[in-house]
Amino acid sequence: MISQTSQPIDIDLTQAVIQRIPTWTWTNVCDRIVEMIVDNMPSDVLLKLTGSPDDFDKAEAILKTFYQNGDNKEELINDAFHIFGTEEVLYALDALQLDKIAEPTND
Repeated sequence: MISQTSQPIDIDLTQAVIQRIPTWTWTNVCDRIVEMIVDNMPSDVLLKLTGSPDDFDKAEAILKTFYQNGDNKEELINDAFHIFGTEEVLYALDALQLDKIAEPTND
C-alpha cells in the first residue's frame, strides 16, 4: 500500500539503516524495494517510464539499473520511506533477514 507520506524523512534514520545493511546484501535490498515500488506504481507512471502501461519487467529493470549504482543507496532508502513510510520499509527489510545471508567468500 502506498502511503506517500508528506512527513520529512529522518536523515539519521536513513543513515542508520544504510549502515546496518551488509554491503553484500544491497542487491537483495534494491530488488525488494524496486519490486515494492513497481507493484504499487500507477499505470500512468508505468507508461511514462516504459512506454507501456503494463511493462512491469521493464520498469523493474530501469529502476534497478538506477538504484543499484552504489551512490544511490541513500536515495533508494529515502524514496522508499517517502513512498511507503518508514514502518512498512523497515518491516520489508526485516523480512529479508539480511543478517542470515552469508558474506560471499573468494575461495
